[in-house]
Amino acid sequence: MAKKLIVGQAGWTVPDTDASDVFKQVREALTNATTAELQLVDVSGRPVSVFLNGRTVPTVVVDLDGDPRPSEMS
Repeated sequence: MAKKLIVGQAGWTVPDTDASDVFKQVREALTNATTAELQLVDVSGRPVSVFLNGRTVPTVVVDLDGDPRPSEMS
């Protein structure tokens, strides 16, 4: 199951094959206040490059659980 990356109000899917690398890049960008270029998938299923500025981003959420939440429908 693919993972999700949520930055502020925007969210993308992280392919399982890339998840470890993407999350490592996010951690490094936030820790070192640098910019990371992330290869993600948008809501339409298209591959996109997202640039994450670790110095200015307000929040980053890594959703590792693909199961629906109690308030969500599958």
